Amino acid sequence: MARILVAEDDAQAREMIVRICEFQGHEVEEARDGIRAMETFERVQPDLLITDLAMPLGSGEQLIRKVRAQNADCPVIVITGYAAALGPTDLEALSGCTILEKPIDVEPMLRALQEALTT
Repeated sequence: MARILVAEDDAQAREMIVRICEFQGHEVEEARDGIRAMETFERVQPDLLITDLAMPLGSGEQLIRKVRAQNADCPVIVITGYAAALGPTDLEALSGCTILEKPIDVEPMLRALQEALTT
């Protein structure tokens, strides 16, 4: 069982991600904005971060930079509705992250979870 932090401002998407993770037996903490996500990360020290890119009070990209500064080994799964719009600079900032597109599809999410937690 892993500790997972899900940072997602959309309640429906967050609930779906949390349910998938909990169904796999993981312990999940939730945050609906960048500030709460960072506070939760510092308190919980999760084994995996799953984050949206576009969130209020701090973007997912800002969150990833802060998380990597504290724990460079923490795997990150990025969930975004804007994957097609990511440019070279964005992709460089997200290097090493698994990127999944919204709407969330269960099978790719399960594969990403397994890969992130076994590497």
